[in-house]
Amino acid sequence: MSNILESLNPEQKKAAMTIEGPLLILAGAGSGKTKTITQRIAHMINDLGIDHTEILAVTFTNKAAAEMRERIALLVGEKAKYMTVATFHSFGARLLRSYSEEIGYGSNFNIYDSGDQNKILKNIMKNYDAENDMFKPKKVISKISNLKEQDISPNEYVKMASSFYEKTIAEVYEKYQIELKKNNAMDFSDILVNTKLLLEKKDILDKVQKRYKYITIDEYQDTNKIQYDIVNKIVEKHKNLCVVGDEDQSIYGFRGADIRNILNFENDYKNAKVIKLEKNYRSTETILGAANELIKNNTTSKGKKLWTDSGEGAKIKLFEGEDAREEASYVVKEIKKLSEDKFSYKDFCILYRTNAQSRAFENEFKISGVPYKIFGGMQFYQRKEIKDILSFFSLINNIEDNISFMRIVDFFCQGVGEKTIEKLEEYGIENNISLYEVLCDIDNVKGVTGKGKLSLISLRDIIEKGIELSKENGLSKIFDMILAETKYVDKLKLQQEDDKILNIYELKNSIHDIEKTNENITLSEYVENISLVSVVDDLDEDTNYVKMMTIHNSKGLEFPVVFIVGMEDELFPGKSHNMDDYKIEEERRLCYVAITRAEKRLYLTHARSRVLYNTMSNMREPSRFIYEIPSNYFETEKIYMDMRGYRNNSVKNFSDFKSPVENKKDTIPDDYMYQVGQYLTHKKFGEGKVKHIEIDKDKIKIFFPGFGEKEFKSSVLNKFLV
Repeated sequence: MSNILESLNPEQKKAAMTIEGPLLILAGAGSGKTKTITQRIAHMINDLGIDHTEILAVTFTNKAAAEMRERIALLVGEKAKYMTVATFHSFGARLLRSYSEEIGYGSNFNIYDSGDQNKILKNIMKNYDAENDMFKPKKVISKISNLKEQDISPNEYVKMASSFYEKTIAEVYEKYQIELKKNNAMDFSDILVNTKLLLEKKDILDKVQKRYKYITIDEYQDTNKIQYDIVNKIVEKHKNLCVVGDEDQSIYGFRGADIRNILNFENDYKNAKVIKLEKNYRSTETILGAANELIKNNTTSKGKKLWTDSGEGAKIKLFEGEDAREEASYVVKEIKKLSEDKFSYKDFCILYRTNAQSRAFENEFKISGVPYKIFGGMQFYQRKEIKDILSFFSLINNIEDNISFMRIVDFFCQGVGEKTIEKLEEYGIENNISLYEVLCDIDNVKGVTGKGKLSLISLRDIIEKGIELSKENGLSKIFDMILAETKYVDKLKLQQEDDKILNIYELKNSIHDIEKTNENITLSEYVENISLVSVVDDLDEDTNYVKMMTIHNSKGLEFPVVFIVGMEDELFPGKSHNMDDYKIEEERRLCYVAITRAEKRLYLTHARSRVLYNTMSNMREPSRFIYEIPSNYFETEKIYMDMRGYRNNSVKNFSDFKSPVENKKDTIPDDYMYQVGQYLTHKKFGEGKVKHIEIDKDKIKIFFPGFGEKEFKSSVLNKFLV
């Protein structure tokens, strides 16, 4: 046996040597799970002689998959190139390229992003009440995606729908799927839906099961129902399933992830072995202690306790600003101060609950001259100039893609107005062909003449040239041809759009880089790859700038110094009256993830007032998650003791940071008409929170942002509530 496993700790080694049958590795944050997985796979290949092509390793991001493949390659050499190490979506897309005709798609299908989905929905929703907030395209897309991830088809939802809203969504869902199919396109969720559909065909499932005898699934706590079903189908024959995950880091319930998949693994596989990885190689004792204390409040936690031998480390700094600007100013000053010592700008990351919080920090960074980059805002491949160029690639790859066709017409074809488009669409419907195919018969389309016709013919010629070049797998040649024919950069120069020009050339550089690493990459593969890029796939860890992102986007990453900002109730966690225990537990897991991103230093900051949901919110309270961490883990910078502004830095426990006028909730009978902590909406003062009740005096005190605390007779209060 080789020495592959020598560097693993005892629990990691035990996990790496358990090969046959079902295995659950509960891997705490920073516990070396990627090392354990990769060395387990290398042990299977080098020591046990298992065929590398029989191993399937699945994770959730391209970045994680690339890292896993690189680490395996260092251990097993060239064999890693021929292994299947993929995300769920890239694995599914690969399978669909081979068998898509079995479910009515061409193998050159395109994958639509949110912008493409929005265009389809906007067109469909013209005939609906577009002013109704529930029927905004973004919300409808989210609802449809959620239905798909629950494995509910349009036909099934039509039968389930009972309310007006549900019946409307059901109609739109049906029309949306018809449009996708007509364009030979799938959205992100369809990749999973259609992968499962393929695996329900016995002959295809047999081939997949014969190929993959050993399955490893990373981040298992983030799987949804369809992913769960896909995994179970593939492993049904051999039962060699290793799942790796951490129930305490399950944070994607809002988009369909089901924590029960990992919690019930031992019920699903009765003879499963369970191994816990609890030694942390990332953070200090202080950071881990705070994380452990926080997460033990969750009922779903399976009792892991992270530990380290790296030392106590610095205390967690807690800061409260007067407002969001002071909070941001403090953070930037701390970054500048620490960067003059032993840290570089690239060592810092600011994490927040919502993207809207980034603005105050951007302003401070610009004033101070500190370099920064936001991840999760406008992604590179979502920028207009990039999507304009890539729409040519998409149409060349799939001539049935009417969405890409329309995008090109909008910015490239002069003289083509709505009436011309209507004539093209009518001809296409009459002859059951795509809009591009209509151009191939443009002389027979009545009413299309002059400048508009010449422009459409020019577009047709570009696509024809691109199709010919694609037969040679010439991505760079296609790119150069598109720029030359469209004169796109020349137009940007006239508009003095220097940043956009730089982005265009950055796209060209990225294509060159891809061709260097995969000289035989096809156009379909390229279009697929860029469709599956995630928010942090372009995270450059070496460039010297401060990183900013939502906590959700930080999953799987680590940084020497982390600032978790906006630690206030009603922001993190969100409005408690909209949250049941399940949602609060997911928010707590999200806070746990944020804390465990930090290696050496951790800051928690919040503000007494901030603009939230377009409304100034005053006298804000620190997050309940701060109260759940004992005070011995903190070094307090500045703290307001209650909503009236008392300060007392000698307080011994953060659970004392309650307003002195707030009752203990258990002193009010459960059947009383009002409860402490309850939210009420007053006709004059708006939304407020019940702070104190005196039943014997018939008094109730309610705090209203912007108005302060008001006292009412509880017996008559109901008359003034909305």
